[in-house]
Amino acid sequence: MILNAAFFFSLAAAAAGAAAYVFRRPQFARAAPPALALSWLALSAGLLLLWLRLGRPPLSNQYESLLTMLWLLFPLAFYFYRRSGKPEALPAAALAACVLFGAAALLDKTARPLMPALRSDWLILHVLSSMAAYAAFALAAAAAARALLKKQAELFEDLLARLAKAGFAFLTLGIITGSVWANTAWGAWWSWDPKETWSLLTWLGYAAALHLRRKGWRGHRFALLLLACFALVMFTYFGVNFLLRGMHSYA
Repeated sequence: MILNAAFFFSLAAAAAGAAAYVFRRPQFARAAPPALALSWLALSAGLLLLWLRLGRPPLSNQYESLLTMLWLLFPLAFYFYRRSGKPEALPAAALAACVLFGAAALLDKTARPLMPALRSDWLILHVLSSMAAYAAFALAAAAAARALLKKQAELFEDLLARLAKAGFAFLTLGIITGSVWANTAWGAWWSWDPKETWSLLTWLGYAAALHLRRKGWRGHRFALLLLACFALVMFTYFGVNFLLRGMHSYA
């Protein structure tokens, strides 16, 4: 019920942003920040209850990690909203949250004991840094889609770049901590496991996008690049789990 309430508040925030755009009434958008704040509070309560029920951090499978990604998405959106002074991050957060809540509803919610490979102090740092990266990339993709729809990619340029850079930094940390963890768990820093390989491809994709932006790929071209890179994120996070088997099949 609590997670359903979090989903409802995200839908309310998205509806407020859509109404402001469709009816040309900016005052409608004022309902989005409190709705997103309520969604995050409800999600926080739901994750806390899940943690207490499981007796461990809810980070061990895709459903739990997706909820963690959502939990990180809201603070990132408010942070960049406050830093940039522009409201574009909040409608992007509402859109991304609705999609991710919908995806979470389709995943297996069965709670299982931690696998031996997951019983490590590296679990929290690795998963949190990876999910923070994906949250920033989801915000960037949602903001890019909105910018292209409104034909205002240039106005979103600074926000898109900040989100992409933040996600790239978090993903770098996630890959590094994952390599250290892999060495302790499996005796090798890198095994070319499908999840490792596609994480590296995602990292290279965003590195290329940021490099091309420095070479002049700005505005709508940069927004399109971020959407293309987010397709890599989606395959790394969802596609690998369902289509490719490897040591990360539990993730």
